[in-house]
Amino acid sequence: MITALTALFVLVSLALVVTVPVALATPGEWESSKDQFNKIFQLWVGLVVAIATADGISSSI
Repeated sequence: MITALTALFVLVSLALVVTVPVALATPGEWESSKDQFNKIFQLWVGLVVAIATADGISSSI
């Protein structure tokens, strides 16, 4: 489970690394898609918490 969460984390991170600079460089793009990026950032933070929780649970077993 931790491996799958980490793989998803890496994919979301890669998507953010590619799309955020493009959105910031394109005039008007950031304003129009800021809510969508905020949802992706929330998913990213949620994955960090989920991975830490899963690791904590698995190491205590």
